[in-house]
This record gives sequence, structure tokens and C-alpha cells, in this order.
Amino acid sequence: MTTDKVAQRPKMTRDEAVSFGRYSVANAVIVKASLACGCEPYTDVFTFRRWIALGMMVCKGQKAIKLPTITETQNEETGETRKLFHTSAVFCRCQVKPLAS
Repeated sequence: MTTDKVAQRPKMTRDEAVSFGRYSVANAVIVKASLACGCEPYTDVFTFRRWIALGMMVCKGQKAIKLPTITETQNEETGETRKLFHTSAVFCRCQVKPLAS
């Protein structure tokens, strides 16, 4: 994704940050196995953008949990749908702190 497309993305609202269109049991298992702090997937573990939307920031030096994700894109010319495989980085509640006012 180019920086132009990233800059054009609308900011996530607080309501969007705590809702999930799709739930992945496999990713929940990966998160649960990766954390020793007892944080719950989809309750205490979010992406960087979701934490920002919730008024939190990731503490400096914290390492993300990498999760496999699939996105679908459609070619505008041919109408063909492709699946893209990549990773998403998530952080748990113990890795964030409130944004400074």
C-alpha cells in the first residue's frame, strides 16, 4: 500500500475499534498462546490503529504479536477477486498507555 492510500484512510471511530466484522478462532488461539499476561483476544488485544481510536498508545519498545491475515481485492478492469496473504501486528492491553491530553 502506498503512503498516499494510507493518508487517505478515514480515522477509525471508537465504536469501530471495538467491533469485529469477522472473528478468527485460529488467531485468537495464537494470541492466547503468545501472551503470559492473561489478556483476552478481541477484548484486550487490538491493532495499533484500534488502540489509537480507543485513546491509547503503544509503549515504546513493545513487540507486536504477528497474526496471519487474508484480504480480498478486486481488479477494477477484469472484476477478478484475489486473496492477499499478509500479517497484522497486534498489541495487548499491558503494552499500551493512555494518550497524553
